[in-house]
Amino acid sequence: MGLFDFLKRKPEKAPEDEGPSPHYVFAHYALRQIALAEPLQILAIVASPDVGNFIDAVLQDVVEQCGREAGFEAADIKVHPKRVNDFPCVVVEMPEPQEAAEAHMVAILVPVDLSKDPPSEEEQEQIKAHYYTLEKSFSLTGEPRTVLAEWGESRHSNYGEGPEPTVEAFVAALNSRSSGG
Repeated sequence: MGLFDFLKRKPEKAPEDEGPSPHYVFAHYALRQIALAEPLQILAIVASPDVGNFIDAVLQDVVEQCGREAGFEAADIKVHPKRVNDFPCVVVEMPEPQEAAEAHMVAILVPVDLSKDPPSEEEQEQIKAHYYTLEKSFSLTGEPRTVLAEWGESRHSNYGEGPEPTVEAFVAALNSRSSGG
C-alpha cells in the first residue's frame, strides 16, 4: 500500500458515545424528577407494599430510554425509610457503582412534620424535597472515595468529601449537614 492509498483510507470508526449509564440516569434523573415533583407521594409509595413495583417500573423506563440494559435488577435496589433531624427521609441504596459519578445511594428528604395533621393541598404545593446523592469518586492518588452532592430542579451542588458508602454513615452525614454541622 502506497502513501496515497493510506491517505485514502477511511478512519476507523470511533466507538459511539453510549451516554450516561442506566445506573446514573436512574439515580440522577429519573428518581430525582419524581421525588422533586411529588415529595409526599414518594413517601407514600416507599411505605407501601408496591415499592418494588414502583422501582421496577422506573428502572424499566430508564432502560428503555437509555437503549441498553442496566446490568442489575430492580430487586438489587434497596429502599430504607429513615429520619433525618426528625424529618422523613428515604434512602435508596443502589447496586455497586461501576463508574465515577454513579451513586452509591440517594436520599430524598422531605421537610414535613408527619406527627401533625396532613398538610392542606395548598401547603403540599409548598413542600420541597431535598435530593442528595452519595457518588463514587476517586482521589488524586487513585484511591476510592465518595462525594456528597445535592440536586435541585436543575442544579447539582457538590459538597465535597462524603462519608463511607453505608446507609448509616450517609444518614449521619445528612443529619450533620442539615443541622448546620
